[in-house]
Amino acid sequence: MIERLTREQMAQKYPDMWLGLSNIKYANDDGVTLESADVVYTDKTEDELFEIQLDGAEEIISWYTNDNALPLGVAGVL
Repeated sequence: MIERLTREQMAQKYPDMWLGLSNIKYANDDGVTLESADVVYTDKTEDELFEIQLDGAEEIISWYTNDNALPLGVAGVL
């Protein structure tokens, strides 16, 4: 079931999970700051979501829900 949630609601309802999102609304239309989206997938791994994106049959993005913007175990490069 597709549900529309804000970024905060996604993080609260699906903590530390990969989500497949569509129909994305960005804050100030900046193309970066996710404001809300339709949550399409909650049961896929990062790799599975990537394969869906590569296939191109569905227009989704992958989004990981945590406060750091990086998945657990991923190191950021400054």
